[in-house]
Amino acid sequence: MRNRNRGHDIRYDLRLSFEESIFGGKREIEVSCYEACNSCDGTGAKSKSYIKKCIHCGGKGGEKKTERTPFGMMSHVSTCSKCGGLGMIVTENCRKCDGNGCVQAKRKVEVVIPPGVNDGDTMQIQGEGNFDKERDYTGDLFVVLHVNEKRGIWKEGLHLYSKINIDFTEAILGSVKKVETVEGLRNLKIPSGIQHGHSVKLSRLGVPDRNKPSIRGDHYFVVIVLIPKDISDTERALLEKLASLRASRKGSSFSSDDSGIFNDFKKKDTKSDVSNKGSETANSLWGSVKNFLRKEKSEERFASISQDTSTMLWRFERQNYLVPHSIFAVLFITWIFNSIAKSKNLKRT
Repeated sequence: MRNRNRGHDIRYDLRLSFEESIFGGKREIEVSCYEACNSCDGTGAKSKSYIKKCIHCGGKGGEKKTERTPFGMMSHVSTCSKCGGLGMIVTENCRKCDGNGCVQAKRKVEVVIPPGVNDGDTMQIQGEGNFDKERDYTGDLFVVLHVNEKRGIWKEGLHLYSKINIDFTEAILGSVKKVETVEGLRNLKIPSGIQHGHSVKLSRLGVPDRNKPSIRGDHYFVVIVLIPKDISDTERALLEKLASLRASRKGSSFSSDDSGIFNDFKKKDTKSDVSNKGSETANSLWGSVKNFLRKEKSEERFASISQDTSTMLWRFERQNYLVPHSIFAVLFITWIFNSIAKSKNLKRT
């Protein structure tokens, strides 16, 4: 890395448009600087023949001095006072630069601006500063970038942001709006039901990443829903009708017989009532059968019938058959017992 002298560096302030800071580009600037004299090639001499070796330092550029000190004789080397450390002396100066070796000039420099630069960024261009004759060195050019603001668009990182005003009807129904971007006008779709303060984005219309230009941010549009202060009588009537419809719809969602969790509970209760009634009927009939069997308990040949009947009815209750089937089964069994009783009476007679 070269040893630079800040006195030979040049600062240039370059103003960019908002779009230039996003996409980058090339700009040609004109810089006031000191360049090496083209007449003497920066030597300051009329010609090379007028450049002689310094006799005082022998061309070394420094002279040795010895001094007596309390610690003894001390020697050190200092810059030659005759040639200024160059080791050469110009006997006749260049007429164009008057021996300075440089002249003031205007220089055109092409500046390549990368995409995604920010306000205040500084670019360093080596070798485009002022010329130093003594060191045969040219300083650097520092370009300080100033980005103009764009009305309605601001930048945060890789993303761009804007505000967009919409009517409350557009917020409810949705809409398509023309919006300004860094690439011109674009269509922005506003979804129905969007809320105030929410944002809608256009993808890949933001700022490119300086290190990875293939990566690019988005452009976000913050939605501002405008509520009108003054409306016509017709508009008021329509809005009141809409409010009434919404209120009635909300009310019906709680009181409707066809839907809702309360209706489900009602249906469950109805089914439970039918089931309970069926169970009560079956229990009543089963009680009649049990009473009949108690009367005939002394007959041994009916013991097995009583057992089987009990088992069958027990299965019936466990399987939870429908009520009509339960009634039919009980009636059928009752009929069997009645038939057996009649046959018994006939045998006794």
